[in-house]
Order: sequence, then C-alpha cells, then structure tokens
Amino acid sequence: MTLYKQIVMGMIALFILLISSVFIIQFNTTRSNLEQQQSSEVSNTINTVGLALAPYLEDKDTIAAESVINALFDGSTYSLVKLTFFDERPAIVRTYPITPNGVPKWFTHLNLFKPISESRVVTSGWMQLAEVEITSHPGEAYRQLWNALIRLSIVFGCVFLVGLVAIALIIRHSLQPLHAIVIKMEQVARSQFGKPLPKPVTKDLVHVVDGINRMSSQVEKSFMAQAREAQQLRDRAYIDAVSKLGNRSYYMNQLESWLSEGGYGAVAMLQATFIEEIYDTQGYADGDAQVKALAEHLKLSIHAPGTNIARLSNSEFAFLFPHTEDDEIQSIAEDIMNCVSDMTPDPTGLVSPEAYLGLVLNKSKKTTTEILSLLDNALASAKADRAKPYCYISSEDNQIVMGKQQWKALVDEAMKNDAVNFRFQSACDKDGKELHKEVFSSIEKEGHRYSAIQYLFALEQLHVSHIFDQYVIQQMFDKLAQDEHGEDTLAINISASSISEPSFIRWVSQLLTQNPSVARRLHFEIPEACFIDIASYTALLCHGIREAGADFGVDHYGRHFQTLDYLNEFRPRYVKLDYLFTHNLKDEKQTYTLASISRAAHNLDIVTVASRIETQEQLDFLAEHFIDVFQGFIVDK
Repeated sequence: MTLYKQIVMGMIALFILLISSVFIIQFNTTRSNLEQQQSSEVSNTINTVGLALAPYLEDKDTIAAESVINALFDGSTYSLVKLTFFDERPAIVRTYPITPNGVPKWFTHLNLFKPISESRVVTSGWMQLAEVEITSHPGEAYRQLWNALIRLSIVFGCVFLVGLVAIALIIRHSLQPLHAIVIKMEQVARSQFGKPLPKPVTKDLVHVVDGINRMSSQVEKSFMAQAREAQQLRDRAYIDAVSKLGNRSYYMNQLESWLSEGGYGAVAMLQATFIEEIYDTQGYADGDAQVKALAEHLKLSIHAPGTNIARLSNSEFAFLFPHTEDDEIQSIAEDIMNCVSDMTPDPTGLVSPEAYLGLVLNKSKKTTTEILSLLDNALASAKADRAKPYCYISSEDNQIVMGKQQWKALVDEAMKNDAVNFRFQSACDKDGKELHKEVFSSIEKEGHRYSAIQYLFALEQLHVSHIFDQYVIQQMFDKLAQDEHGEDTLAINISASSISEPSFIRWVSQLLTQNPSVARRLHFEIPEACFIDIASYTALLCHGIREAGADFGVDHYGRHFQTLDYLNEFRPRYVKLDYLFTHNLKDEKQTYTLASISRAAHNLDIVTVASRIETQEQLDFLAEHFIDVFQGFIVDK
C-alpha cells in the first residue's frame, strides 16, 4: 500500500470518528429537547384542562365536563385522558390510538421516548372535585426526531464527502514532492536521466531533493563517461588516428564477416603512391594533411550502400562494397580515382597524382586469403597497365549469377507459391533460458538454395524489401496465432529500407494491434544504422511496436562508430553484438572494446546477445564480459 493511501485512510478514519461523535451528540441533544418539550406540553395541557373543568365539576355537570374533554383532546397527541370523580359517578376515559406518519417501524421500536403521564386534582376552594390524568403519545416526538435525523444525515453526509475530497487533495498536494522523488528514483534505476527536480515548498524535503539531483547528475555523468570510454576504446582498436577511417583490424574483421555471410559484392585496394612520396619529401605533417583530405573526399564521394573504407598503411586504402553488381564497378572505380585526381599536387592540373586501384568482384565462396590474393593481383595489374589507372578482376566461377530484377522475380514467385523456407535459431542465456528464436529465410529452386543475404540486398536497392518483410512478419504472426498456448518468442529481422517506408510502419502497427497476445511474442531486430541515419522513422516504428506489446532489439550493435547515445533514447529490449567484436577474442584490444560497449548496454538493463558462438570456451569468456545471451552452434547442439 502506498504512503498516500495509508495517510488518506488514516485521515478518513479520524474524520469518520469525529463526524460520528458530533452526529451522536447532536442526535442525543435533539432527542433530549423533544423529551423536555413533550413534558412541558403535558404540564401546560393538564393545567388548562383543570381550569376548564372546574366550573362544570362544581355543578356536577358530567355531560359538560365530557364535552370539554372531547373538545380539548380530539385530534391531539395524547393517548389517554382520564377524569375520575371523587363521588360515585363513573370515570370518563378517552383513549386515542395514534400512529406516527412517515416514520419506519424499526425506528419507533428503538424505544427512544417513553410515554409521559401526569395527573392533577381539580378543586373548588378546599373541596377536591375530581382527578385528571393525561398520558402523552411519543409518536409526534418520533416524527420530529426522524425528520431531524434525515436532515442531520444529509448535512453530515455532504460534509463527509467534501471532507474526503479535501483530505485527498490536500494530502496529494502535500505529497507531490515525494511523488516526484519516487518517479525520479525509478527513472534513475532505469538509467533514465531527465531534468533535475525543482525545489519543493516543504522545507523537510529540500535537502532530500538536492541530494537526489546531485546523485542523478553523478550517475548520468558516470554513464556518459562509460559511453565515451567505450567510444574511445573502440576508436583506438578500429579507427585510424589520422584519416578517421577504419584501420587494418577493422577492415579485416569486416572482410571476414562479409565472407562468412556469402561474400557477394566487391572489394578494392587503392595505393596512393603520391602520399608516400609526400611523407618522404615533405614530412609527416604534410603527409597527414593529404591523408585527411583524401579520406574526406572518399567519404563524401562514394555513396554505394554499406560501403566500408579503411586505411591499411601510410598510402593504402581498402574498400568493401557488399552486394555490388557488375554494372556498378566502373562507376565506383571512377569515383575513387576522381577523388585522387582532386588531390593533385601539380598546380597546372596536367599531371594526376600517382595512384593505382585494384578491384575484385566476388560472387562465389572465398576465403580471406583468396580474396586478398585476387586483390593483390588486381593492384599489380593496375600498376603494370599505365593506360588505365585501375584494374578489375572477377572471381566468378560456375555459380549462377543473377541481377537485381532476377532476384526480385525469384522472391515474388516464392512468396506467391509460399515457397519461402524458414528455420529458427535459439538465443539462450548461460542457464539455457531462451530469449527468442531468430527467424532465417531461404528459397530453393531447381536444386539451388538461396539464402536471404543473397536476395535481400537486391530488394533493398529496388526499394521493395518492405514487401518481403511484410510477408515474413505475416507468416510468423499466423504461426504464433495458431499456437495460442505456446511460449516461443520469434525474432524477425527488418531491412533498413523497409523502415523508411511509412506504409510499412502503419501496416506493422495495425497488424500487431489485432492480436496483443501474439504481439507480445514477437521481437523485431532493427539494424543499428537505422537508429543513427533514419532515427525519426525508426522512432515511429519502435513506438508502434512497443504500444502493441511487442518489443525490438538492435542488430549489428557497435558496427557504427558515431555514438552509443541512441541506447538511452530508444531503450531496446536487447542488442546483438556485431561479429566484429566476437570473432577474435584473443585480441586484447578487441576484448577491452567488447567489454566496454557491452557494459554500456548492461548498465541500462539492456540484454546483450552474441551470435555465432561455437565453443564452450567462447561462451564462458563472453559471459565474463557482460554478455547475457548466446546464439550459435553451442546453443543449438
């Protein structure tokens, strides 16, 4: 029970006691007054009767005496009138049965009033003539007391209701600073920091509020310091200090991750010989300036989706273009070489800087060593052929290669025929408790199996990925709806281009609201880039998901180096670490970075998930570095 309810109930109890006491006192006072009034009336009436009967009793006129009694007491509130003569004449007795009107029987049975009887001897001089006896009836007193009780009940009832409202409002107003303190502490417990609490009017709480504001500020600073520490560690491990591009470790990790997912796309290597010459002839300051300028040109000029750029050495720059097609290679190569041309040290502009570019288009399963060998061959060919500043090599073998429209046609046909295959991979904590099952899709046709990584990028480039995402979501929604009593939670990956479609966001919100029990068993995995690049669309989608009872997580957590502040803003249910941080756990720098970014999420009570975990050794190591949930062969076996 809350403090507010305890105080209100205590005040109400005291108020009821006070009201009841006043009510009882007032009720008894009214009853006493009615008794005294009744007694006075009996006394006055018997005196009047005595004076009225005296002349007739002297004359022994019984008929006249009886007439006087009838005249005085017919319709009165007396139950008995008796005139007893002191001679041999019979007594005159009159009884008047009276029933009080508008008074319930139970009230008259309370015996609050007793009949009042009084007698008086009528005399003439010293001679006693007769005795008059009168007995009152309490019916009128009951009626007046009942009416008074009703009026008292109405008045005290109104006072009680007004008092209750006043007590509730006064206590609520008095406890507002305390309520604000409770809300603030709940926010701090969830690592949500807002504006400091205003100083309360209640002096006793001023020091408490000041202390909480200081504590909240210190906790927020601590969190921000940890986030900056994570950012700095990540920068040291994977960012080149001069160009602010990825370094060799970053590029190799991204290359291995890309190849493990199928390796469909292109890689490139730029050897900027002119920068090496500047380092040799003009010194490190001028060389670093050229590196910074070239890096900025490359970042601004290359717009291929998912591009990764890294600086491997003083004059070598490496590129990774996931899912790039044949017809895009020439445009990418010309963009890179145009950036180099803009860096010409020749004031006449007649001589281009010496630089060579090698590109490899990969459409088959290759290892890192094989790709790097092909890249070296392409770079060597570019150096050998001075007529063209770049060389392009394809690793294409006998695999079937399709264009974007062909991929779209394949997916459309599979959705039409319900030929999309789904498999599920569990994500569990160290004790085996399952967070969810991640959904993976694939398509089989004519003996060939196509994984989602092969066709999803084509759908994204054609801006139709939301159609496929809607199909997958609908299939999983129907699957969970059929299993009403099941406990499985499914995690569905959402494409970045789908999130930027307002129609997709509306569709997801409407679908989830149809069946809240199913919605509670769905997780949506959103790429980290969406929280940074299209935050407004992502916020709309996340709001719709949370409102319907579902939840969401961050995929490829830590891949983007801009910031981790979005965690505090969006508060995802979980984050799934990018493979960049988990595949090479023997690297000490990588381990520090992993622990730092995991701790940043862990401190916000966000579940951290690591994927592609194959050995118990990996699982135990990650569990010691703020990883809560694991996904991979070690969980599935």
